[in-house]
Amino acid sequence: MTKNDAHAKQTVRIYSADGEMIGTTYPKRARGLVRKGRAQFVNDCDIRLIVSDVTTFTEEIKMDKNISIDLAKDKAAEPVNRLYFDAREWSFNKDCKNNVGSRLFMQGPDGIISEAYMIGNWGWDWTEIISRTLTLPKNTLNTFTFWLNGGENDNNSEVCRFEIMFNSDYENRYTYNLNRNFIKPIRKVNGWELYEIPFRTGDNEYTQLKFIAQRAYMTVMNAKDAAEYADIPDTVDPYERYRPQRHNIVFGDGWPTNTWYSTAKMEQAYGENRQNVQQSFSGDRAVADDASALSGPIMGINASLEALNNFDIVEFREQLKSVLASNPHLSADDIEEIVQDGIESVQDSISDAIDELNDALEELNDTLEEMQG
Repeated sequence: MTKNDAHAKQTVRIYSADGEMIGTTYPKRARGLVRKGRAQFVNDCDIRLIVSDVTTFTEEIKMDKNISIDLAKDKAAEPVNRLYFDAREWSFNKDCKNNVGSRLFMQGPDGIISEAYMIGNWGWDWTEIISRTLTLPKNTLNTFTFWLNGGENDNNSEVCRFEIMFNSDYENRYTYNLNRNFIKPIRKVNGWELYEIPFRTGDNEYTQLKFIAQRAYMTVMNAKDAAEYADIPDTVDPYERYRPQRHNIVFGDGWPTNTWYSTAKMEQAYGENRQNVQQSFSGDRAVADDASALSGPIMGINASLEALNNFDIVEFREQLKSVLASNPHLSADDIEEIVQDGIESVQDSISDAIDELNDALEELNDTLEEMQG
């Protein structure tokens, strides 16, 4: 694959909300636009404006010499090659030995029965589905549109990815993390999220697309253009900010009923008849003072949870294998067995610690509820 021009010149390409490239900027400025909510990263070399009015946006930043925007009125719009997920054009990657999942029909977010792939599970089975090899025009802007559901677990240890590979060049593939709001969806409807991923073929012709799942069920379904769903209102989970994972159709209402983040628990804690825990003490100064004393432990628990959730199990596996490989008395099978035992032991310890911290956090929240009355 040819060298990425944006990366080579240390610039980031800017795309409009509808996927049209409108200019470039420096990485620092790009991060600033994302931080201010004006844009979102598509990958390391591209950002996409969230605002729909490009002219208004450029008027705000026209004095910034770090940004190059082309507003030529007589310039023809760049054509976009639009691609859509079609389950019949995809299959499990035969190079991946632990694939779990199935292709099946189900009701989509718009109420229409469509064919989808449900892949992955709550275990460590690394699952991949791949498209047939596409022959795309060189140096062309493309978009790939699909509906996505799930792909997250409640301890932040999942893998939920979309990848693009040109000319079988795996090392230079494009990788997009579809979990934890790394890439924001265009729409959210009935627990499903609509994504439209823009990418350029560059000096490449043969293209293959891939979805990867591990440690969480992920469902991918075909979608139409975003404009086709304009009449369907967004249905965002009202408790989204409090839940550790997003909606997953494997559960009756999208979340397990026996956990602290079930809908019933969320309604009890944050429903219409109760205020947010962080705002519930403004009317009573004495209670607020008592509540503030709990902020330290809560922050400490949240920090510990974040550290545990961010533990890189893949890196740990590679480091452990590297250390064991230096022992000439261990065979490849011995190393793999030891590594697997070590991984399982670490995972069990992390899971136990997360459960204990979540229990402690739940007790503190219960205490806050009692103080609230």
